[in-house]
Amino acid sequence: MKQQKVEKSKYLHLRGQKKPKSHIIAVGGGKGGVGKSFVSSSLALFLSQMGYKTILIDLDIGAANLHTYLGLNTPENGINQFLSTPHMKLMQSKMDTNFKNLELISCASDALETPCLSESGRSRLMSSIYNLEADYVILDLSAGTQTSTLDFFLMATQHIVVFTPEPVSVENTYRFIKSAFYRRIKRFEFQLNLESEISMIMGKKDEYGVRTPGDLIHYLCKHNPEKGSELEKLMSQFKINIILNQGRSQKDLELAPSLESVCRKYFGISCELLGQVEYDNAVWQSLRRRKHLLVDCPTSRLYTQLMSISRTLTKPHHRKAVV
Repeated sequence: MKQQKVEKSKYLHLRGQKKPKSHIIAVGGGKGGVGKSFVSSSLALFLSQMGYKTILIDLDIGAANLHTYLGLNTPENGINQFLSTPHMKLMQSKMDTNFKNLELISCASDALETPCLSESGRSRLMSSIYNLEADYVILDLSAGTQTSTLDFFLMATQHIVVFTPEPVSVENTYRFIKSAFYRRIKRFEFQLNLESEISMIMGKKDEYGVRTPGDLIHYLCKHNPEKGSELEKLMSQFKINIILNQGRSQKDLELAPSLESVCRKYFGISCELLGQVEYDNAVWQSLRRRKHLLVDCPTSRLYTQLMSISRTLTKPHHRKAVV
């Protein structure tokens, strides 16, 4: 019973406020090393250059590195201080960058110990992010499917998953999307009073033939048409955008349609390829010089590719808020 109360309160900060004060873009991925920080920082740079007030937030607690991508030193204040100081406002942890219209909130710290992200700390942080005033807030998430990572991903108005052509990355991307899908169901099952029914179905999923997330929705629609249809409608609003990073060939690009098909067939959700970012040695070479590639090497093909993705994000149908 206590656990249920904790779960029910998890999204209370989102209720009573239909829309966040900014357009929130979450950038996640199934494993580390796929280029989430590079993509996040690139999108933030382009959006700020387009005249949008942009806040870039590094939510990789314990391994934050966005300040390095932007050529900045380790911040003196950040999310670590926010979490350990009850009355501190998240706005106080913002730092200016060398780019107009772009501010950074980082988890980086020189402290030997990283504060644990408790339930109350996560809820407070999510609420503060939700109320940041900007045109765009970009969340660079930690890798994996931890509960906190999934919750930050789901609170966004737009969801981006970065992956690379390697089989392990593709597999982990599927696992990440699957985990986010089930986590979103968890978000609504209390609202629709489906906790016990879903728990019963998942406990007998082999007997009921529930092999995929989509099967769960179909089973509910068949045996509880009213609530099943409502849950199906809520889940259909969940849209995933994918970016293929470090692509080297046309064959690599062919992975995207396969992933889009999996999302439609097994999850019943929309999955759209935002674009492909080619592999380029200049990325890590620029990072060694503590300069972002878009500044250090504007003639790179990646510049055009990332600019195109950024422009796509500003189109009206991509800005539609779904939380």
